[in-house]
Amino acid sequence: MKYRVVRWLFEIATKKMRIFKPEMAPIKVPNRFELTHQPSVGLALESLIRAYQTVFKEASYWAEIWSREAIQEKLEREVDRQSSFLVTMLGDKEMPIAGFAWGEILAPTNLGPRIAKALQKKPAELDGLIDKLLRFRITKLVYADEFAIVARFRSGIEPVRGLLQPWLEWAWLENQVFSCLFWTTPASPIYKLGLYMGFEPVFWTKVEEKDIVFILNRDFRPLLKICQNMNSRQIARILMAVSRRRRRK
Repeated sequence: MKYRVVRWLFEIATKKMRIFKPEMAPIKVPNRFELTHQPSVGLALESLIRAYQTVFKEASYWAEIWSREAIQEKLEREVDRQSSFLVTMLGDKEMPIAGFAWGEILAPTNLGPRIAKALQKKPAELDGLIDKLLRFRITKLVYADEFAIVARFRSGIEPVRGLLQPWLEWAWLENQVFSCLFWTTPASPIYKLGLYMGFEPVFWTKVEEKDIVFILNRDFRPLLKICQNMNSRQIARILMAVSRRRRRK
């Protein structure tokens, strides 16, 4: 019920808004965010690998150590087609890339092997997730493998908007896909933020005693309208209203 309320609030708030081509949007993506469809190379690759290692080591709820080779193999496996995307956020001299997001447009029936590889599970263990997506009549969705920001660059709405808006625009305007799925741990701030942005938990599992939750946005177009049409202060007000509604429920 509470997730339907959030979707309803977003639909009401954005009813009179349009979705624009990126170059025509009232709120455009700043130049420090870049969308591509190929793995990074050269210095950009090294900076992306360093950002990945930093994010997953510094967060206590992950506390993971990743080798350069493992990250590069993951990138080559997950970002190597026109149906995939990679968005990076520039940082500073010390941390040239400060945030990243990547994933691919997939049919639910193709998710099992991809997720199983990342979580070191058997594809059959994810049948419950696939069945639920099919019951929602989702034929294609954007599966986000990664969405992360180095801790000291997380201030405000803009880093999240900048990493999100480019691939939402690409998925809907170029591919007519409007559903999105990703997984995280409920201890991560992105889980709570996702719930405030119209996502809902649809499947739970465990990896090495760590809780993992998959959250789905069945129709992200209201969220895309918010990204393209509202400034940071307006978005903060909407998220605050959603937070109050969720607490009442």
